[in-house]
Amino acid sequence: MKTVITDHPFPSLHHTEEIFSRNGIELEVLQTRDPQKILENVKSADALIVGMARIDKKIIDSLQRCKIIVRLGVGYDNIDVSSATEHGILVANIPDFCTEEVSDHTIALILMIGRRILEGQKAVREGKWGPTAINFNSFFRIREQTLGLFGFGRIARLVTEKAKGLKMKCIAFDPYVTKETMEAYGVEKVEMKELLRQSDYVSLHSPLTKETINAFGIEEFREMKNTAWLINTSRGQVIKEDDLIAALDQKLIAGAALDVLAKEPPDRNHPLLNRENVIITPHMASWTWDSREELQIKGAEEVVRVLRGERPKNLVNPETLHIKRA
Repeated sequence: MKTVITDHPFPSLHHTEEIFSRNGIELEVLQTRDPQKILENVKSADALIVGMARIDKKIIDSLQRCKIIVRLGVGYDNIDVSSATEHGILVANIPDFCTEEVSDHTIALILMIGRRILEGQKAVREGKWGPTAINFNSFFRIREQTLGLFGFGRIARLVTEKAKGLKMKCIAFDPYVTKETMEAYGVEKVEMKELLRQSDYVSLHSPLTKETINAFGIEEFREMKNTAWLINTSRGQVIKEDDLIAALDQKLIAGAALDVLAKEPPDRNHPLLNRENVIITPHMASWTWDSREELQIKGAEEVVRVLRGERPKNLVNPETLHIKRA
């Protein structure tokens, strides 16, 4: 049995190698996102482990023996799940490997914004000192502000728990989560317009789907408070970046804190870079030593389960279980 890793973010693969060695699984590592190189090397694979490489229909059509594709991460929009399903190939993700990290990152961004950390640092570098060194307009206690969550899955629920520790009011929009579930977390379920109008921080926690792609555009920004900040630790394509730039230019919102962008890495002259009211981190919210280790181990274990004839823990296309491969 052979597993091919197309690409990965790890300094070494010692966990994967150890798990596969114990289970008689051969490992081949490509470390490429080049679709042609992937196409040439995966035809005989029994399993694929994928980082950021795009696994499209052409690649999936070429797979002769593959039983499972494991995406190293929460999102799986880089995999053509429909094509995999048509071929009876299971697709699994690792949805729980970074909930602590991404929720921490979200709260860290709120604190940076709410406590004016960047403005304070800039003031010191300019030789200013004292509490009047920065502008105190719209500078309020965090506990008196409202956090609006777009999406209410694992990460958003942990963000809620931590935000409640700051005594923030939490509201959420998610058409797939019941009012009762949200109330159990002390969160008020609201419609989209109310989320935008009430929130001092709008934090995005949705997967990238046909429903959420470009969900935040100029009309949504017009509904937000002009003192509100947009926070995105989900997927860059949830936001129409040209509209975000326009909203910032027109002062429709106060600023944005982004860990993800539509194109990564961004061009050096990207118009969102070098703005005083935009914080950008390099898609690092999910990453700690702990989450990195956990991600590698869980990805390898999913492959082992399926090659043993078991069901993966985090199957994203369960309908595949009823499809017989030719």
